[in-house]
Amino acid sequence: MEKHEESSKSSRELNAVYVRSVANSFGTGMVNPFVGPYAVRELGASSSEMGWIQSVSNISNNIMQFLWGRLSDRLGRRVPFIVFGGLIVALLWFPIPFLNSANQLILLIALQALLGSMATPAWTALIGDLVPQNRLGRANAKISMWASIGSLTATLASGIIMASVGGPVRQQLIVPVAIATICGLLSSIIMFKVKEKKPNNKSEKPFIADLIAALKIAKQSPDFVKYCACGATFTFFMSIAWPLFAITQAKVLGASMFEIALLHVVQGIFTIISTRWAGRLADTVGRKPLLLFVRFGYVSVPLAYAFSPSIYILIIIGAFWGVVAAFEQASVTTYLLDVTPEMHRGSFTAVYNLLIGTVTFFGSLIGGYLSDLTISLYGLVSGLQIVYLISAAGRAVGAATYFRLKETLREKGIS
Repeated sequence: MEKHEESSKSSRELNAVYVRSVANSFGTGMVNPFVGPYAVRELGASSSEMGWIQSVSNISNNIMQFLWGRLSDRLGRRVPFIVFGGLIVALLWFPIPFLNSANQLILLIALQALLGSMATPAWTALIGDLVPQNRLGRANAKISMWASIGSLTATLASGIIMASVGGPVRQQLIVPVAIATICGLLSSIIMFKVKEKKPNNKSEKPFIADLIAALKIAKQSPDFVKYCACGATFTFFMSIAWPLFAITQAKVLGASMFEIALLHVVQGIFTIISTRWAGRLADTVGRKPLLLFVRFGYVSVPLAYAFSPSIYILIIIGAFWGVVAAFEQASVTTYLLDVTPEMHRGSFTAVYNLLIGTVTFFGSLIGGYLSDLTISLYGLVSGLQIVYLISAAGRAVGAATYFRLKETLREKGIS
């Protein structure tokens, strides 16, 4: 009887997690895919400014995660961080259509990412707290699937709304931004339904000493350190191309906001279709084969953007990227949770995200400024192609480093 009641309680809490995942991703999907094109078309952002927009998002979202994650572990609480982080992100969507320069957008995105980052390590840790080890792959895949459904639906709806409104991009964004704010607020409120276990890992150490101790533990975990090194190498070169995507979409291919939405929707559909399959493979075949497929699969992204003659070619290739994204959702966080001790999940996740945020900060800045240089020397198309090829070559090298990882599924004896 007690086991049945505990199982029902866990099921109700996971349902709240799924609802939050849908609502949060729906809000983000209404606006996030269009921030880059808005910056390029409406605010006149250059390549270097696009690099700053991407970079401040990466570093601001991650710089405070270690502190938030360790505080979450110390208090044994996840939900308050998820709630307040979600509320902050939701409220800071609202000013976007009223900005007058790319610099203002950079500051807003930095503030949103910095304050909203409290939710990220707590969210990952909460999933680890609620889901048994042998079902993490499937659970992460299912949560990601519902998030993809929310994001997919929102992006398509947003594209249709903007196409029907017409006029300047600023005007088109007003309704999607309002919907994103409301959804963000609702996604935070639903988390009050999750009842956490009483904390059993309180520390008597001063908070700073506790942080230093957690860092030392992380350094002494060889599997975690190796995973961090692989992730940092790959994502550095991955991020070099990020500032260029919106420029290619808007200036080279002349894509409309609806076509940009369609690109995201196609990827989202194939992500959803592949999610359950990817989750089962993560819990049966293993995490490492999926990680290798994901990293080598993403080598194709800068190559496609470098040479595609039409946005519709990217949309077609986007079906493959959607499958890659499903495998990523089922393996990246799952492997991270496999190589982190239970009592330090929040802080280990935050350490990993801080590292990734730091390298992608510099990668995106380098990509933005390097493309400014190559464009000035070789013109828009050729200048972008040079930077895309650098990113592709670096991604291939970074992907190869994942061969060094061991398979954690068999290591833990999961069946």
